Amino acid sequence: MKTCFHFSTKADIENLPQIAGWLEETLAGAGVGEKDQFEIGLAVDEACSNIILYGYADRSGTIDIESCIRDDELTVTIEDAGKPFNPLEVTPPVLDADIDHRKIGGLGVHLIRSVTDDLFYEYRDGKNILTLVKVRGAVGCG
Repeated sequence: MKTCFHFSTKADIENLPQIAGWLEETLAGAGVGEKDQFEIGLAVDEACSNIILYGYADRSGTIDIESCIRDDELTVTIEDAGKPFNPLEVTPPVLDADIDHRKIGGLGVHLIRSVTDDLFYEYRDGKNILTLVKVRGAVGCG
């Protein structure tokens, strides 16, 4: 059985706690374990922060979120009409490089990848659509 929940908010940094609260309440209410809640919550917070700070950097907009929960996995789909950005095209950071030679930034997508089991992205009808997949009880795709 699959149960889905929807949430929409203005893309504003002050709304990140509302997003986190909605997601936590939704997942806890559906019986999702604390570790899975934390990991998908971390990924959603990072993705939404990037949307707000970079996707909508020069204008306002909204973020639409759908959380779907199944017995074996949960998915969170995040849609925004900000600047097109495909996180799947981000080159993984070189984590073992000397700190003085490491590129600044780029760890957000790495973090998202490390706590989810799969990512899907498409740009359709003027919207970024990012889907995060978390197998319930799994360690993550690292």
